[in-house]
Amino acid sequence: MLVLAIFLVFLNGFFVLSEFAIVKVRKSRLEELVKQGKSGASLALKMSNSLDTYLSATQLGITFSSLALGWIGEPALAKLIEPPFTYFFGDNSVLLHTVSFIIAFTLITFLHVVLGEIVPKSVAIAKAEIMSLYIARPLHIFWIVFYPFIRFFDIVAGFVVRRLGIQPATAHELAHSEEEIRIIVNESFKGGYIDSVESEIIKNAIDFSETVAKEIMTPRKDMICINSEKSFEENLERIISTRFTRYPYCHGGKDNITGMIHTRDLLNDALDGKKIDISKFVRPIIMVPENTSISKILTRMNKSRIHIALVIDEYGGTSGLLTMDDILEEIIGETTDEHDPKQETIKKIDENTYEFDGMVNIEKVEEILNITFDETELSVTIGGRIFHLIGRLPIVGDIVEDKECTYKILELQNNRIKKILCTKKIEEDANEETRV
Repeated sequence: MLVLAIFLVFLNGFFVLSEFAIVKVRKSRLEELVKQGKSGASLALKMSNSLDTYLSATQLGITFSSLALGWIGEPALAKLIEPPFTYFFGDNSVLLHTVSFIIAFTLITFLHVVLGEIVPKSVAIAKAEIMSLYIARPLHIFWIVFYPFIRFFDIVAGFVVRRLGIQPATAHELAHSEEEIRIIVNESFKGGYIDSVESEIIKNAIDFSETVAKEIMTPRKDMICINSEKSFEENLERIISTRFTRYPYCHGGKDNITGMIHTRDLLNDALDGKKIDISKFVRPIIMVPENTSISKILTRMNKSRIHIALVIDEYGGTSGLLTMDDILEEIIGETTDEHDPKQETIKKIDENTYEFDGMVNIEKVEEILNITFDETELSVTIGGRIFHLIGRLPIVGDIVEDKECTYKILELQNNRIKKILCTKKIEEDANEETRV
């Protein structure tokens, strides 16, 4: 009987190990092991795909072995302990049985908790992949033998839960929300499994579909166009001075853009010494509303093989320009080539003070300073927000504040706010401002 009790402890441990192993193991990793032909991988993957019913099997096994251990183990161990204690308690059988039972119960509980619960759980969590392969076949056999009982218990449990007004959840529904993914990424970064670049790319990818054209476009004011009303030499001078690959092509003003020019087309004819008529090289340009998701624009760019889009406002006028590079930078971060001037868009001065380029996105400022602007905020960039706070044409040295920060204008470019010094208000300052 004592041997049977020890067997039941380890049987309980097997089911506990099985439960944690099949929950912890990654399905993607099992799929790789199946391709490699690892023994037990195919069955382990089947369990992972039918997690609910196999978890019910482990619960049945744990319950069965625990009840059997209490029924068999304690009396068996108590009977083994009684003889040595007769020396102390003599013929007092009641006291002898009581002490023997308490000691047997304590030892069985200790073995059950340590060897039957904690150790197998720790092993399963640490070695989920290997353990899931080892337990696959015996657990599957147990599931086949007791399937009628497992199915019956599942049906009854589901019925009770539904009577309580709760829709039963399936254990295999392991989808994560965006916030949960961010937490997982942060924990993976802290644990050293991914580096800072990978962490940033994943976070950017999560936000990708929520970003719209207006938030990342080059605004109309900063657009550089090839103008049909100017001579080839004037347009060429503009191309040489700005060094972009693609330019919007307009007739007179920026509200009359009919296409785009690729400088490679002009270069081919220029090298051949031909007289160049720029209008012959006009290519189609994509036109999108301001609030179009950049994920949809990227798909459209790939299908049409046109890597530049004109952003249109609600009145049908030109709002800005968007390129494929702008979109990709939302995922991989800002990129530069050998022709781009070196610019620092964000510069940390101290823990609460940063120097921002006026074109830095509002959400980026919120993330860096760990603040949240008013939900009614309509500005896309930090420069736009400060412009609205001032309420007039800004001048260098202007200082303005809101409940979160104090802002000082450091540089202007044609009335546009180019550089800002932003100082986050510490909690004491905010409280003092509230008291005043």
